[in-house]
Amino acid sequence: MALIAALSAALWYGWFAWDTEYYYDATVGEMAGPYAIWQGIGAFLCSFVVVGLAYRLLHFVVALLALPAAFTVAWISTAVTMESNGLWAVGAVLVAVGTTLGSALMLGIAAVVENAGKRNRAPATTA
Repeated sequence: MALIAALSAALWYGWFAWDTEYYYDATVGEMAGPYAIWQGIGAFLCSFVVVGLAYRLLHFVVALLALPAAFTVAWISTAVTMESNGLWAVGAVLVAVGTTLGSALMLGIAAVVENAGKRNRAPATTA
């Protein structure tokens, strides 16, 4: 479980935590950021590996608790240091809910894929 928690937290630290600057997006004429689309896509793709490992190594419920908890704690560790008005707590709830729903969806997809694979490998019965 420690490995899965570390990998889940690493998704935040590796893809997002280091990028804290907003930038001017000339195409829409507004400030944007701090995260770019490529960061979200990279984190999403890497999450397939982390969730796949969690599905293989942990029970479904344990994985569903560990993945979002570790990501949310990692997010909180950087959000608390960047703002002082307490809104990080609202963000933490949103991150926790979003990562829980996303983890549940991805773990569910892993279960469906595994069950489909088992059915395709099942030996044919003769009558």
